Amino acid sequence: MSSTNILECDKEGQEINPDAMRDINKTAARITLNGKRHYTTPLFTGPAPSVTTIISETASEANKRKLEMWSKANPGVKEKAAERGTAIHFGMEQYLKGNKEPEIPTEYEDYWGGMPPILDQFSEVLWAESPVLDKYKFTLGADDVARVWGSDKEGRAWAGAPDIIGVANNKLTLADLKTSVKPYSRKWPKDFEKGSREWRDLLGGHMKFKKTCKQLAAYDLAIQQTLNIKVQQAAVLVSTPIRTQVFKVSRRYLDMLQKDWLKIVEEYYKQIDNCNVYDPDLI
Repeated sequence: MSSTNILECDKEGQEINPDAMRDINKTAARITLNGKRHYTTPLFTGPAPSVTTIISETASEANKRKLEMWSKANPGVKEKAAERGTAIHFGMEQYLKGNKEPEIPTEYEDYWGGMPPILDQFSEVLWAESPVLDKYKFTLGADDVARVWGSDKEGRAWAGAPDIIGVANNKLTLADLKTSVKPYSRKWPKDFEKGSREWRDLLGGHMKFKKTCKQLAAYDLAIQQTLNIKVQQAAVLVSTPIRTQVFKVSRRYLDMLQKDWLKIVEEYYKQIDNCNVYDPDLI
């Protein structure tokens, strides 16, 4: 099926200067500034903080402390999860770009088992970790990392690397892939006793789902501004050793999430502004 009509965007995208992009893309797209992930962009503000940087920096102090304490109590788990995620994302990219038998490390085969039937639902692929179509390859940096970028009306920018953009069930779909030891949950665990193991597991899955939805909203806006296309729906794909989950996110819900995302962006830049204010009494 041709995506010509599906790809029409009702919002005007940014005008990309080809010469400027060629110069920018002579360097890495993904960089680190002040210890935080950023991406180079053609925006007048220069490199933009990643979506995940903005989300983590605007988390509550209580949640930041909990994450720090968990990391200290579980050394190596975070790194192992990153390794697992990289392996499954690589498999996804290879599969959607034509290699139907990607090499998956034996220890992660349980996470991969349910992925092919879900990925097969994409009848057309525009983006799988990086652009498939030539017209979007201006998003690739010298490090072969592709990114999209966006900004609000005040010029407060962000950038990120979407996982999948493609046509699924005749709808242009943005999908984000996650790997997790335990399942995600769309619903708050109200049917379980607070503090019980089941309640904690479902709460953790619910919070992860909400965080991923924020990412989708950020990518959605950036895709509109960078690629000049507007997806019709989104999806959260969760790979666990037990099963693979698919959570559909409607266009209407994405529009609602965008408003929340712009508030998060505003909060992030307020924090930066406060840090940059010179106060001699603090010296």
